[in-house]
Amino acid sequence: MPRFERSGSEDPMSTLCRMVVQTGYDDLPDEVLRHARHTLLDAMGVTIGGSGMDGIPQIVELVRDKGGKPETVLPFYGGRVPAAEAALALGPMPRAMDCGDLHEEAGHISEYIVASLLAATGLRPAVTGREFLTALVVGQEILVRAGSAYKVISRAVKDNDCGGHYIFGAVAAVGKLLGFTQEQLENAQGIARTMTQPHTMGIYAPATLMVRVHHGLVCQSAITACLLARRGITGPRQEVLTGPNGFLRTVRWETDPDALTRDLGERWEMTRITTKGHSACYFSHSSIDGIVEQMRDHGFGPGDIESIHIDVSTPGWRAVCEPVDVKWEPRTVPECQFSLAYVVATAAVDGVVFVQSYSERARANPEVRALMGRIRATEDPAMPDWGARLRTTLHDGRTITTEHVYVKGHPDNPFDEQDFVAKFRSCVPFSALPLADRTVEAMISDVLHLEKRDDVAAVLLEPLTPQAQAAGG
Repeated sequence: MPRFERSGSEDPMSTLCRMVVQTGYDDLPDEVLRHARHTLLDAMGVTIGGSGMDGIPQIVELVRDKGGKPETVLPFYGGRVPAAEAALALGPMPRAMDCGDLHEEAGHISEYIVASLLAATGLRPAVTGREFLTALVVGQEILVRAGSAYKVISRAVKDNDCGGHYIFGAVAAVGKLLGFTQEQLENAQGIARTMTQPHTMGIYAPATLMVRVHHGLVCQSAITACLLARRGITGPRQEVLTGPNGFLRTVRWETDPDALTRDLGERWEMTRITTKGHSACYFSHSSIDGIVEQMRDHGFGPGDIESIHIDVSTPGWRAVCEPVDVKWEPRTVPECQFSLAYVVATAAVDGVVFVQSYSERARANPEVRALMGRIRATEDPAMPDWGARLRTTLHDGRTITTEHVYVKGHPDNPFDEQDFVAKFRSCVPFSALPLADRTVEAMISDVLHLEKRDDVAAVLLEPLTPQAQAAGG
């Protein structure tokens, strides 16, 4: 595959759009396609698992009440709605579990791209698996590169900002699916630039349902930007990412514009996407793994713990430790998902942090609540962004100190295909719509062999409708 380089003084977005338009399925390395299929299976699993969580039925009701052209299949709830409205309904579903994938610098990735692409299938008579996978890859790549240039995790979060770049990846994916020319895609990205806004850490501190609803708004806006561009609406194309009016000029720290196009076409950054194993903010995963490993390796139980002290990075502190009064007394599901004390105590008591960890009964568990009161945390700027140091003191006088960074699912400690399949199956019981076993097994096979499928909506959306399940899956 050719390397794509900036031409003259063009905005890096023009270079990125050229890559998107000119990249075909046959240009993609096997490793890239394998990772795309795995991330798609993961995204479908967390969409299924999150389909009935808090706030989702209300968003679906809003979308149905608005009505409009019947374009995209609405999974779990049935019917067809306009593509942009389907994006509003689908976007929050994978985020609701807080178990979707992410990039260690760019933040959340596939939740935005997959939801946008699923919604956009209603804008074409049929989308082949090869087309869908290609759009997925280029969308992921643009999102990762934009977020890396913005330095979302290493700099933005420390400044109470969590990025606004997500729409660029979603627009790239949808534009590719719709067969845009470079001019159309650049216009769509220019329109998207006018839709970006500072996304402060207020989304997470304290956490509310906007953590997940935000995803729907981004996906809806991405499809709207593409529909406008398809109808000839122009956008500011000259300074989308750089220059006085570019997106990177909105920040208060040094960015890395070279990350946008460095080795573009030769190195695929989307292969560095991390998969979550726990249903919680990723900034707490190293601590979750830490307490589970300590208990396993040193043979103690939750009742043996006198106290736990956790050193976390500055981004970790921002996301899961402040404001302290809320994080140590969380009540709602989002508050618990973004509470370091809650998820570590839950991991110690139950050995797992997943959707069931946030039921009303689980949130009131007196053993978990008591242990939370014996957990303390300190912000340590020297700690790796995703890392944690646990110092656990036991009633018998022992003190155990361990550090954790590369949790299971990180590119340096990756899931294999069976891990992805197992996670997918673990999400299914939490579906808003009970799914037949044959539906589950067929979807796993269809995703892992998607390049052989002629109609993505027929294998990824239609089987998840009440009508399909009533007919036997």
